[in-house]
Order: sequence, then C-alpha cells, then structure tokens
Amino acid sequence: MNDADRLTCIRTTPWISELLARLFDFDITRSVAGPLHDLQLPGGQPLEMIAGDAGGGAFLLTDTGAVVYAGSEGEGGLVAYTLRDAMALVVGLPSLHDALAKPLDEELLTWILAADLFIRDDWPELDEQRARLRETLDLPRAENLLAQLHEAAADEAYRPVSQYGPYEPMLASLRD
Repeated sequence: MNDADRLTCIRTTPWISELLARLFDFDITRSVAGPLHDLQLPGGQPLEMIAGDAGGGAFLLTDTGAVVYAGSEGEGGLVAYTLRDAMALVVGLPSLHDALAKPLDEELLTWILAADLFIRDDWPELDEQRARLRETLDLPRAENLLAQLHEAAADEAYRPVSQYGPYEPMLASLRD
C-alpha cells in the first residue's frame, strides 16, 4: 500500500477514521475547516491539512508526502518523511508531544511506557486496536521510529510558518 492509497483508506473507511479520532487523536473531520492560520514551509511550499487533534493542532501533508504537525500553541515541525511512518507514530505512541518532551534516552522510554499504561486504564483494547490498524494500514512499529522522529522534529526546513512567523520546535530540547 502506498501513501496515497493509505490516505484514501483512512478517509473512506469509517471504522478506521473513527478509531483514529477516538483513540489516537487524529481526526480527519477537523481538516474540513483547515488550520487556524494559513501555513506553509519556510521555503514557501504549501501544506494540506489532513487531520487535526483535540487541542487544535493540525497534521499537514507536504507536496513531497512528508507529514508536518502545527500545534495550536505555536509549536510545529516534521513528524515523518512519509505518511506511513507518521501514522505508525500516531498509532503506536501515547502522543507525539510525550515522545518529544525529553531527549531520546531511557528516561524518555520509561516516560512513554508510563503514559501508555495510563491510557490502557481507559482503553484496555488499545493493543488490539493498534494491531488492527497496523495490519490494515501496513504500519511499522513506532518504537523503531523514535530516533527518526527526534531527527525529523529538529529539521528546520519543515518547521511551519504562518503570517506571525515560524513555529517553535516540537522537540523540547530545541526550545528556548
């Protein structure tokens, strides 16, 4: 399955789009209104909103197929160079914010595990639903993508820009 087919599948398969919105905070219905601000990449390349999250953030697709996040609090950056890897992270992690809150080390892995266990208190079917989405959308496991997420989030070329200027980095270690 290529990324265009993957996005079509997400958009046209009700159980997938509903599950992504309910359990993984990736809601394609939020893309109808578009992002809060007109956004582009630093080089002027356009961004297409494909989903939003409950906090007002936007998942945006570049013309090369990379996925960028723009948060409602002014933080943003590259999630992954492909929709496949971005969806693996969205499905496989408690949140992108948690995964970028600390440097990539054992403390971060412990932090992510604790957040994941907390989520299971409300959604004991989490692992089953993750496996179902991984199989249907042909997604890799998120644990194998954490280093790439940290590298991607540091890539200045993918930091969204609005009429108010560039967004702050998502990666906590790069913020002032």
